[in-house]
Amino acid sequence: MLIANLHRNMYPINNLRILMLGDNIQGENPYQGSKLGDVSMGARDQITKLALPALTTLILSLKQQYETIEIDCFPGNHGRYGKEAPETSNWDIFLYDCMKATLANISGIKLNTHTEFGSIVTIEGFRFFCFHGDEINISNGIPLFALTRRINTWYQQFNSFDYAICGHFHKYLNDETSTKVELFMNGTLVSDDSWALKKIGIGSTPSQWTFGVHKRNGV
Repeated sequence: MLIANLHRNMYPINNLRILMLGDNIQGENPYQGSKLGDVSMGARDQITKLALPALTTLILSLKQQYETIEIDCFPGNHGRYGKEAPETSNWDIFLYDCMKATLANISGIKLNTHTEFGSIVTIEGFRFFCFHGDEINISNGIPLFALTRRINTWYQQFNSFDYAICGHFHKYLNDETSTKVELFMNGTLVSDDSWALKKIGIGSTPSQWTFGVHKRNGV
């Protein structure tokens, strides 16, 4: 809000877009890397006691500052129910369903749930390809070469886009994958992240991207 209010000295900022890229809820089986004793509460309790109250409180607080809030929600791999279950059996999606029901009667708030792995979100005429990122295998550190190659392939398949936005790697990053596409990789909400330390070799810094989108200049 401090950033938004500073910019409001020059021009109005009425609309907020939130891109939620998954891994909000930790699943309950080894498919997500969980083992008994690794998490302090089950997925249902994570949703009802932690995530849903915290997120709805945040969104309602922000709604006092913006005319409209539109939220695009994508599932992550940590929320998957199990290998044998369909992709839509995901605790992240259940959280989004609960958020949508809780906020249904609040004017000016819209929540879009994307059950596919990735999708185009259009903001001020610019196309953002949003995806979680677990489609890219981790070897040593963040696999930038594999990620760049896949984004360039998706660029063709999805009829071009201006920006790619992903999560999954628990590490913030900003990079030009080509002369046409800029990548924003979102960070994590937690510190002392053993997953990031184990998989990519570095601890995570709690961080989230915040930016404006200009009608002519983009991000």
